[in-house]
Amino acid sequence: MTIEAEAEIRRKEAAEWFSKLNQRQVTTADIRDFSDWRRDPENARAFSRLEAMWDAAGTLAKSPGMAALTEDATKRASQPTPSRRRSPSGRLVPLGAAGAIALALAVGSWSWWSAQRPDVYDTAIGEQRTVRLEDGSRIILDTASHVTVRFTDARRLVTLASGRAMFEVEGDAARPFLVQAGDTEVTAVGTRFDVRRSGSGARVVLVEGRVDVHKPSSTDAQWTLAPGQEVTTSARTPRVVAVNVPAETSWTVGRLTFENTPIAAAVAEVNRYSSKPIELRDQRISSIRVSGVFNAGDVDGFVAALRDLYHLEAVTAADGHVILSAPA
Repeated sequence: MTIEAEAEIRRKEAAEWFSKLNQRQVTTADIRDFSDWRRDPENARAFSRLEAMWDAAGTLAKSPGMAALTEDATKRASQPTPSRRRSPSGRLVPLGAAGAIALALAVGSWSWWSAQRPDVYDTAIGEQRTVRLEDGSRIILDTASHVTVRFTDARRLVTLASGRAMFEVEGDAARPFLVQAGDTEVTAVGTRFDVRRSGSGARVVLVEGRVDVHKPSSTDAQWTLAPGQEVTTSARTPRVVAVNVPAETSWTVGRLTFENTPIAAAVAEVNRYSSKPIELRDQRISSIRVSGVFNAGDVDGFVAALRDLYHLEAVTAADGHVILSAPA
């Protein structure tokens, strides 16, 4: 079964549950069955989307298409052979006009709603997640990242609101893949690249293929990357430079690679994966250069390495975060 077919089944099931739970009489068995169904995270997500659609019904109802759906549902509800279901006592009772309208709105307007409302994916601090899109492309989300995905017949649009993501894009010349990150747009047809939010723009690293990077607000701010190159659009003077791709993308396999990196920058990167960030209390050590490969989220291992290699002092505060300073 395809991903889209599975999604369609979940949408229909969500609509049926929505209609059933909005009746005047709901059995305890219904509640129990609904709870069992909703334990599946994908089912829960489908139902939440439907609830959000219903909350916006006041706006949707004003559209001509929604008005037509409501009128059609009302006519069907008034027919002499309405849908029926069993009451707690086992007696069949009419589904009713309200339930019919609810189900018609839910099922009939789902395609319209899905086209208007993007899919949303995010990760918590220290979490990474891989998302497979309907076209076969993949997004690997880094810690504390948030993206929205909206596909149309003309383009595939992903907005990176925060954090970092690796994109593995399936080729489709007729439908470009576009990533928006702040004031920056990255366009690809079939390629693999890394985008990280940086200030008002982004840092883009190309692994394979080709991407075009530009700022729509400036006709001069355009760059084309080849594999092994990067550009940071938020820099004062953005320029395309060569980059160590394995080191820069090691986060996708749970590693953080530092090459002659100032401790201040290394600590900032390590802190992205921890709810208890390391504190540099002594600025004298900020510029010390560090090299090495560390497990993302392994704060203790990182601190131990700094303490052993550079003879730094590490003190654990009352709340659990670590304070680094130069030796006395």
